[in-house]
Amino acid sequence: MSYAQFIKADLVASGLTCSMCNLATQKQLQTLNFVDSIVPDLETNTFYIYFNQQHEIDFGLIKKKVEDAGFFVASLKVNYITKKGYRYFNNLLFADKAILFIDGFKEGKDTYLFKFIDEGFVTAKALKKYNKIKQIMGQPIKGKKESSEACLIPSDVKIYYVLAE
Repeated sequence: MSYAQFIKADLVASGLTCSMCNLATQKQLQTLNFVDSIVPDLETNTFYIYFNQQHEIDFGLIKKKVEDAGFFVASLKVNYITKKGYRYFNNLLFADKAILFIDGFKEGKDTYLFKFIDEGFVTAKALKKYNKIKQIMGQPIKGKKESSEACLIPSDVKIYYVLAE
């Protein structure tokens, strides 16, 4: 898979009160090898993260780096560009060590915006709303790598619930 399919993320951090908080968060995010550049917006506490096309993207590490700086992710949206041969099955989009379980995915577009709705990627208030959506979506079946069932997802793969916007 080309890692370039995820090209950009819009991350809103909560708890930032000054430019030094913003800078601390930006410095943490810049340590990730899959981050090419970051453009911060001090007024909205948004970080526009552009991905390095040569490395696997780990969405969990993005969250961890914000928390390491002492803050929280209030919103994470990623821009995805479809390319020939992308891996998609029903409402699942396969990355290397992650699967996006998508609500509202419609094939046929060239670009998509996916909003993460898992705990740690949204505010506590928004999580209550999104948990209802996640219940309706259900849960993909996780299994062992050795399983011969095509619908099973390896247990070492992280599943993220996202909304297509």
